[in-house]
Amino acid sequence: MSDLAWPPFSILRPEGEELSGEQQSDVQAYRLLGLLGAVVVPVFGVLLVAPDPQATDPMWARLGLSALLVGLVGASYTSGAVRRRFAVWARGACYILMAWYCSVATLNGFAGSYDMGLVLLYGILPFAVAIGARSMRPVWWFLGSGLLAGTVGAAFGPVRAAEALPTVGGLATVAFVEGVVIWNQLDARERLERQNDLFRRAQKLANIGAWEYEVSSGEVFWTRQVREIHGLPEDYEPTAEEAVAFYHPEDQPVIQGMIERAIEEEVPFDRELRLGGEALPVGHEQREGRWVRARGTPQIEAGEVTSVRGTFQDITERKAREHVLENEREALRSMYRITADREAGFEEKARRLIDLGREHLGLPYGFLTRITDETQEIVFASGTHPLLQPGESCPLSRSYCRNTIQEDRSLVVQDAVAEGWAGDPAHQTFELGAYVGAQIIVEGELYGTFCFAAEKPREQAFAGRERVFVELMAQWASYELGQRRAKAQLKRQNARLDSFAGLVAHDLRNPLNVATGRLRLAREERAPGEAPEEARRHLAAVDRSLSRMDEIIEDVLTLTWGGQDIGPEELSTHGLAAMAEASWDQVGTDQVGTDQNGADKGGAEGATLQFGGACRLRCNAERVQRLLENLFRNAIEHGGDTVTVRVGALSDGFYVEDDGAGFSGDDPEAVFEAGYSSSDEGTGLGLSIVESIAKAHGWSLSATQSEAGGARFEVTGVDVEAVGSAHS
Repeated sequence: MSDLAWPPFSILRPEGEELSGEQQSDVQAYRLLGLLGAVVVPVFGVLLVAPDPQATDPMWARLGLSALLVGLVGASYTSGAVRRRFAVWARGACYILMAWYCSVATLNGFAGSYDMGLVLLYGILPFAVAIGARSMRPVWWFLGSGLLAGTVGAAFGPVRAAEALPTVGGLATVAFVEGVVIWNQLDARERLERQNDLFRRAQKLANIGAWEYEVSSGEVFWTRQVREIHGLPEDYEPTAEEAVAFYHPEDQPVIQGMIERAIEEEVPFDRELRLGGEALPVGHEQREGRWVRARGTPQIEAGEVTSVRGTFQDITERKAREHVLENEREALRSMYRITADREAGFEEKARRLIDLGREHLGLPYGFLTRITDETQEIVFASGTHPLLQPGESCPLSRSYCRNTIQEDRSLVVQDAVAEGWAGDPAHQTFELGAYVGAQIIVEGELYGTFCFAAEKPREQAFAGRERVFVELMAQWASYELGQRRAKAQLKRQNARLDSFAGLVAHDLRNPLNVATGRLRLAREERAPGEAPEEARRHLAAVDRSLSRMDEIIEDVLTLTWGGQDIGPEELSTHGLAAMAEASWDQVGTDQVGTDQNGADKGGAEGATLQFGGACRLRCNAERVQRLLENLFRNAIEHGGDTVTVRVGALSDGFYVEDDGAGFSGDDPEAVFEAGYSSSDEGTGLGLSIVESIAKAHGWSLSATQSEAGGARFEVTGVDVEAVGSAHS
């Protein structure tokens, strides 16, 4: 029900109540009807009794009814409980008034004035009962009870039925007509209320409201949703000047210009405007930072614009999303420019990305970590946190990154304390309130993390796009580090190939020259009378040169192919002692021959192989035997045919040592370089082959001096299974 339009009636409207607008209107209407009834009931009594002093119409009853109505209206001003039930009680007062008047009309024999008064009252009160009703039930009850009271009074009262029949018929006619009229009104009101409810829901959902500017009067009408958008109470009606004052000073001339063009040129408008006027009405909220979409269409009657109607829609959230998306696009463009900079190195790019992430995420600390052996080390960092500086390290168990590397995607912490990190070692160490980090994976293995953090909790949760932003940085670092590793590996391979080329060019050329020269001499010395022994000596030298060439080729092939990575399907478990014995037998066979002067080399028959503990290794047996052969051959070549070689187990691998002359230089690790050899007979590739086979298994190889003064080689990082037998 709409508000009563006449301003003086506004004092009847309840204020500051938890009542809907319709309930407030009902209370206002019943207060007005109650006050009118309190005056009309005694006045009509005086008017009816005056021409007929003998009429039965006690004034005390009328005054009592008047007092009841006044008391009910007065109570609605003092008690919220009464106001909430006021409509129901007012309808009850109508029942009482109707029953009393039926009784008075019956006692007076349905005299003309009482007969007309009863029908008139019966025609008025049903509409009062219908106020605020949501169905016809209260009206039907009232019409039925009034008709029943009139019928009972006519049947049992001091009046003849023939005289009462017109009155009862009149009541029945009035009941029928009013029932139909009120039913149509309630039905129309219900449809209107349904439409209004749907309209209000649509306005609320779209955050949109309607407005109108009346040209002739200059009045402005805003719906409730428009007032809510502008932060105003429901009953506030702005003037045209005040309506413009709610907007940003720079947008106020725009609004005035749009309205003037709509009126003068009949041009509709659709603009986005900012709230936040400087000169707002006293007591109203300043709504800076909010945006509305204002649309208006001129309404034309008789060729003139009579009003401008349109809508206001709150688009603050949309503008905020647009702002966020624009920032996101700019951040991604900046990320692309940084990563695509061909002049910058990895370190410079990483630092620039960290600074970009700090600014974009609003977090003061950014850092890139390296994780090795359960330790987190800061590689690059930006910010003032003392523990998040380049070179700082801590156990992985005391870092946030230990959880990051367990996640399939980025780890986010908006409020560390609220999310249960207060007792965590990472929070106790770094005291970070907010954190986001993603893994850096290089060639399928964990390298470290790319992270951003703050000491204070973050006001807003990390959005999905922010997590993706950090993950993109981590993926870039993964790709860049993978490329660097691949380039370094390619560089090493190229260096190895260069070394191989030098070895082949130098070491193969010498024996080939010897073989060629000896063959030439053999041909020249096969003159008549020459002893065959001299020719055999030349041919033996050729044989040795060709054998050395074969060894070089074999070692080059082994070094080239033996260093390739070994897959899990190529691994099996084998006893170290059994593989060592097989390799020893092979070395003993290979060593038999003659030296460069044709003398017998003696072979490995005088060398001794000993064992210092047995174990079983998960490995590729063929390549490990090749590794052991090269170590044994190295010991015999440098330690002589009486050298003692010892093979034993370590907690995570095995060792091979001898009691020979040891290493000639200060750096034992230099022996693993391709081409290095302290013997004229060696190819310089044997220990390089050993290193490549160890790396192919994922093992580590080191060289040091044995207790006997010879060479000792240790292979670690091996999957070892200890056994009891020395020859397992």
